[in-house]
Amino acid sequence: MVIPRMHPHQLEVRASDVRRLLRAQFPGWASEAIVRVPSAGTTNAMFRLGADKVVRLPFIPGDGVDPVVEAETLRRLAGALPVRIPRVLALGEPDADYPYRWSVLSWTPGNAPVPERLCAASGLVDDLCGFLRVLQGVPADAAPMAQRGGELAPLDGEVRAAIEQLASEYDSELLHALWDDALGAAPWRHGAVWLHSDLLPSNLLVDGRGRLCGVLDWAAAGVGDPACELLAAWNVFPAGARELFRARLGVDDDTWRRGRGWALSQAVLALPYYRTTNPGMTEMALRSLAALSSERR
Repeated sequence: MVIPRMHPHQLEVRASDVRRLLRAQFPGWASEAIVRVPSAGTTNAMFRLGADKVVRLPFIPGDGVDPVVEAETLRRLAGALPVRIPRVLALGEPDADYPYRWSVLSWTPGNAPVPERLCAASGLVDDLCGFLRVLQGVPADAAPMAQRGGELAPLDGEVRAAIEQLASEYDSELLHALWDDALGAAPWRHGAVWLHSDLLPSNLLVDGRGRLCGVLDWAAAGVGDPACELLAAWNVFPAGARELFRARLGVDDDTWRRGRGWALSQAVLALPYYRTTNPGMTEMALRSLAALSSERR
């Protein structure tokens, strides 16, 4: 399966590349089956390796894509959380034809939640709130800054331009007002805490009862303002569960407003960029914008 070209400098990574890298560096795994994993991811190619492993290979430079940093995060958090996260099995080196570090992780079973089909939204709310409380309680000393762990202001120009790009489809006046409201919220004044910072449906796993059983993709994780974890409110939960998530998480008004700003920025930046190349990201952006467009501030 060819990875859709989403970025100008994107590499095309094939199963044959994975086989070659394994033969040279981890020959004990080189004979196992390799199957491309369909994904809404925007920076890594994923290949299932045998029954219990996944190979994760960046296909663009920069943008926070660093398997070594992600591996260190996963090692630090191993055994500390109430749901499964991938285990680091190996870190691979570049070769003459593939230029980046890459990783072999444990396969984490489960399915991404579909908000429209959640059969136990209140249970998933409880699970995600519990997960976040435990994550934020892990000692954060010497941890890297999360990709969305800082302030919203540096995104201002980019977000406003994206809103204007979408003005024929969405109420740009409302979106600008929501963005202004997020920028006007009081900043986080407490200590930095551990964040996943990319809690989209594609990075969460639920079991057959709709309960949280795993969290994937820790490349953007680190420490910072926990408002960015509220991405899930507009991306994961149907309308009836959104306020329940807010109440059970116990966030204050300013944190909620900043969180809504993170959801808005993610959606308006993703939709025009990925609309023709990444159906999964497009679907998530459309869902989030529909939820945000129903709000008045």
